[in-house]
Amino acid sequence: MSEPSSFLLPVGDGHRLHVETSGNPAGEPVVLLHGGPGSGCSPRMRDLYDPVRHFLVAFDQRGAGRSEPSGETRANTTAQLVADLERLRCHLGIARWRVTGGSWGATLALAYAMTHRQAVSGLVLRSSFLPGHGNVEHFFAGLAGEAPVAWQALSDALPEAGGRGLLAALATRLSASDPAIAEAAALAWLAYEQGVASPGASAATAMPDAPQRVALARKYRLQAHYLQAGCFLDEADFLAGCETLEGLPVVLIHGREDRICPPANAERLHAHIPGSRLIWIDGCGHDPFHPAMVEAWRAALASPPGP
Repeated sequence: MSEPSSFLLPVGDGHRLHVETSGNPAGEPVVLLHGGPGSGCSPRMRDLYDPVRHFLVAFDQRGAGRSEPSGETRANTTAQLVADLERLRCHLGIARWRVTGGSWGATLALAYAMTHRQAVSGLVLRSSFLPGHGNVEHFFAGLAGEAPVAWQALSDALPEAGGRGLLAALATRLSASDPAIAEAAALAWLAYEQGVASPGASAATAMPDAPQRVALARKYRLQAHYLQAGCFLDEADFLAGCETLEGLPVVLIHGREDRICPPANAERLHAHIPGSRLIWIDGCGHDPFHPAMVEAWRAALASPPGP
């Protein structure tokens, strides 16, 4: 078992990806795709993998986390992220790897598998997000009835939107030249996500310090860039592409109480990926570290991906 090591991988357009490898160099190659878009990887994510069984590759996508330039939206699309992932695989000399990810990371994993199936031994996905403008609209408007307190707080923070077009209003503020405006918008978005993830929970959280607020503003500016474009994917085309993954070992793990990525979308993915396995986690929302979610995730990774 090796200690984690990291490097920066140039991928063109001025972007350099922060990459970290850990675990057993002789183990099964597994790549971790973080969510967001724009969230970046955290050290805690390594705990979800077996350092003896797996050779783990974790990297921050363009503009995310410790990749450079931080928060950059230029030359940053889903197709480019897919190409980056393949470039990274070739750079590391990995013939095939198991691709894993949650939320947006699950979307990106599927998009990559559709394009580079020969490089994928299997997929383990959590809380899968479906792309397209309709799903983005659900998050910013459709949840008003399910998490009314959180939604109203976000709407109140963006009076110029008049309760509509919240994403556009957030994007405008996050691109403001005044850092205070951008950071306030990021904090409002963060509070909304937390309220949607756990409706009825106390909104009292520790206020991020100045560096954290800067990082949040960059993260959400990048996320707004993707969401305004429907993540650069058409939902119907994406689901049609999923049908081409028949025969590839695919495990979908989803919380029954997930409001950020509705369970109905997990069922749709399952129906469009012949032979996929859908595992429901009762009492779990969007939290990757919910004990039952962690147990199911580790169990799925402990099983060989298949031929």
